[in-house]
Amino acid sequence: MYRAKYPLAVINHLLRILGELGAGYDIGCKFGKMLKNLSTYVKGMGLEDLEGCESFFSKSNALASTTRYATAFHRQQAITTYLKHADVADAYQGLSILLAKKYRRALEIKRTLPLLRDTMASMGVESRSVFETWLEREKEFLNSLTKEPEEETLQMEYYQKLVNLQDQLERVDEIRGVMLPFVPDSADASYADSAAQTRRIETQRRHAQELFNKTMEAVQDLEWRLNIEKRWEPEDEIWTATADLVRNRRYQRALDELEGLVVARMFELSKVHMSDTGYKLRKHIAKALQARSKAVKTALDKYNDAAAALSPPRTNLSWEQVVDYVFLADFDLLREGREDIRGEPWAQPAGRVAMDQHFKLLRADEEIARLNLEIPRFVTEMRDEERFLIYQEERLVADGKEPLAYQVAVHRMERARFNPLHMERLVKLSKLPGFTGSISPGTSINKERQVPTGDDVDMECAAPTAPLPSLMRPTAVPPPHNEGDSSDEEDGDLDVEAVADSFENILRIT
Repeated sequence: MYRAKYPLAVINHLLRILGELGAGYDIGCKFGKMLKNLSTYVKGMGLEDLEGCESFFSKSNALASTTRYATAFHRQQAITTYLKHADVADAYQGLSILLAKKYRRALEIKRTLPLLRDTMASMGVESRSVFETWLEREKEFLNSLTKEPEEETLQMEYYQKLVNLQDQLERVDEIRGVMLPFVPDSADASYADSAAQTRRIETQRRHAQELFNKTMEAVQDLEWRLNIEKRWEPEDEIWTATADLVRNRRYQRALDELEGLVVARMFELSKVHMSDTGYKLRKHIAKALQARSKAVKTALDKYNDAAAALSPPRTNLSWEQVVDYVFLADFDLLREGREDIRGEPWAQPAGRVAMDQHFKLLRADEEIARLNLEIPRFVTEMRDEERFLIYQEERLVADGKEPLAYQVAVHRMERARFNPLHMERLVKLSKLPGFTGSISPGTSINKERQVPTGDDVDMECAAPTAPLPSLMRPTAVPPPHNEGDSSDEEDGDLDVEAVADSFENILRIT
């Protein structure tokens, strides 16, 4: 409870510093929430799947096997080293891969537009704006499933209490009709058995009467709360209508249980075939799946019984159909509210596929529009960074600070070694049919890396520039120490501190 505030504080800080950004989490997701907040249906999200953390942790999880038996110090050391490497090498090296992959995915989705038009023609849908209406109607239906009206809940409870009251009344009459055995003389050998039987019947009669009285009090209380003047009878119309509601609720509960067991089974199956799952754990999961399968079959029988009791009855599910249900949406569309949605176009498989494809096309257009901005920014960043570092190298060499200039050159080489690979990927991307962006660098509004015009160096971003030859020669042997040079040494110390500050500023900017 107390730790839950820290992730929220981090997100709040990021939004305050970086501005309005899209973020998502999948803790306790239900289909209604997914329909409302799924990135496919959120305008401006593009094709972002909000799986950044999952992708990162799927790689970092490999550290667990190497640090499991390490000390706390070495465990933290290994994690820190991995994160530094991922930040310096993996993250920058994979930027062009990420941009190209997102662009290709968006182009693939846009190529499905003719298929969507054919589906719309077969369904008789004239405009894609109809899908927006379908989505709103689906949201309204799922919102109606979140909570039952209070009056309906009380009516169903009242109906159930009446049914229980009738059963308990029959039980009381049944026990009252039991003839008590004749109690013989205490000297008789069967006296103890007869007395025990009498006490047992009297106890059952008392318990049945107490349950009847307790249920009667509950019925009277509900009649007062519902303002019912005449007690319902099985012949009344409201009795029949409420009985249908109770059967439908029993059907929903059976469906919930079946859904939970099937989803748990899917997760366990995925864990069995996951890498780094040991033999003992696989055997343990396999045994659990055997028991789970029996539970699923029992829940399936309950569901089919509840589905057959509906009016009209729902179609029974087979074991093969339940195993094939891999999406929560498949279960939610089995649910029945106060209206029958089985005839709605958005509840049909073809309608759902067409609606999802429409929104994916909208998000693909947003993704391409955003990538057409990010790719030139990335190319401009590569060019400006290398120009800036080359300028700083030459300036330091001109000032006679060759060792520091060499360190700047090393830093530049570490950054620029991936630039040819980035440009090669982007050039291949620009040749794809449907590419509407540009891979030409622009002009940055960031003035921190701006190089003076007179000292600007013409360079190609596709090929890293080698360090200056003068920076590669060995350092000269210092002259012998003289006492008269103490003042020069003090000036040199001050100069070294200034140079260090300058180098730190360069690293901070880059």
